[in-house]
Amino acid sequence: MKSAQILTVLRTAAVADALGVPAEMKPRGSYQLTGMTGYGSWPQPAGSWSDDTSMTLCLLQNILEAGSDEDLLDKFEHYMMFGEWTPRGITFDVGRTCAHAVRQHAINHVPAQQCGDAAENANGNGALMRIAPLAFVLAKQPVAERFATTKAYTTVTHGHPRAVVGSFIYLELLHELLAGQDLMTALTTVKATLTGLNPATAFAAEVPAYQRLFTGNFQNCQLDDIHTSAYVVDTLEAAVWVALTATDLRSGLLRAVNLGGDVDTIATVAAPLLAMSYPEQTVPAEWWQAMINRPLLDQVMVPFAQRFGD
Repeated sequence: MKSAQILTVLRTAAVADALGVPAEMKPRGSYQLTGMTGYGSWPQPAGSWSDDTSMTLCLLQNILEAGSDEDLLDKFEHYMMFGEWTPRGITFDVGRTCAHAVRQHAINHVPAQQCGDAAENANGNGALMRIAPLAFVLAKQPVAERFATTKAYTTVTHGHPRAVVGSFIYLELLHELLAGQDLMTALTTVKATLTGLNPATAFAAEVPAYQRLFTGNFQNCQLDDIHTSAYVVDTLEAAVWVALTATDLRSGLLRAVNLGGDVDTIATVAAPLLAMSYPEQTVPAEWWQAMINRPLLDQVMVPFAQRFGD
């Protein structure tokens, strides 16, 4: 993928996050977003992005610096504790499991790969929301290496195998989109890839949690069948459903942020799927122009896109 297209994917995800922030956790049907707004769920002006984008920026910068897992958690700490990587130097909306991992590392000095909570009730979407850029890093790597890297980048905050499998499914879908497949075909390919997981591991045992994605008619689910909590399975299903049922990038993003529930993260996760499905389209200029602190976003996104673009 060309660097300009990678930059579009990254910018689209950040815009999607900011579009959804004012409606985060509002009930479905209680609001209707048509563009970039402010306040609402959080006392933040229009164009404010949340932890989804802040932690993605940390990931991008760490990749550019060839940083370690420990370095990545240091960046997460600087975000959470000091407001770095935020639009206005103010941290808001830090997920419980991510905050736990940062404290484990910063206060208790736990090694990075042991910081992610491995409890079953810690399967939130805090790793899924930031992991999309790895698809570009891993584009030419064999599947075993893609899985190992996905696991490492997930478990620094989310240690349960279900979260790892969710990250892997998502990145594999992006991998197939990068290879030129459409999303429906990508789902079929990824379903086959998952059969290659070692059946003796805890990861293979978690694949059934995502089975609804691979039924062949998931795109025909009705809106009432789409759950929008912060649970990793719900978020991935909602994001994929949005991308499967969208007819263009703009309307897809608006559908995501109007689902109700954890819509900033659902939209952030859906955005790369949409941007890669509609590579000839770009995020609406008025939405990008409304983003706060665009120089900070581009300070990291532009060199990353240049590094990994064709």
